[in-house]
Amino acid sequence: MPGFTESNITLNFPDANYFRLSVCPGYTALSGNFFKEMDGCWYDNATNTYWLFELKDYSLASLSTVEYVDKRVLDITKKAIDSLLMFLSNKHRYTYGLNFDTCFPFQSNDQTRFNFVTVIHCDATQKGDIQLINEKFKNRFKPYALLFDVVKYSVVEHDSATRIIPNNMVQ
Repeated sequence: MPGFTESNITLNFPDANYFRLSVCPGYTALSGNFFKEMDGCWYDNATNTYWLFELKDYSLASLSTVEYVDKRVLDITKKAIDSLLMFLSNKHRYTYGLNFDTCFPFQSNDQTRFNFVTVIHCDATQKGDIQLINEKFKNRFKPYALLFDVVKYSVVEHDSATRIIPNNMVQ
């Protein structure tokens, strides 16, 4: 299975319909301008769904302060929003959005769905903190989800992700 490992998390995809926005020329030309991306993307042809994954390792982090948690939530949210905007720019065939044609396995349409998942590798004592990050992320991302009909978006602790993400994608 094709895939990669980052932040002590391995993504294995069931087919070759995966890519990384970080190496997409359309993204790299913008990345120096506080423009962000999610780590890995996979297109599920059977359901016309793009899965976007962000991988984080917080096992050495102190998640006990509100400021630290809020900073992480802002980063995760920014990555999801910017990634969604790249897809929408391409979908609506805006001039710059055409730069993503070589990266996206399939052109999205009105029925295409997007799932945003941040997987966090952590130690056992931090698992409750990941739930707090998930709740704050969901609150912050909710307006964008409503605007663009995104139904699935969450932050998931690594062990849980291995059980609930389909196709055995998270290892």
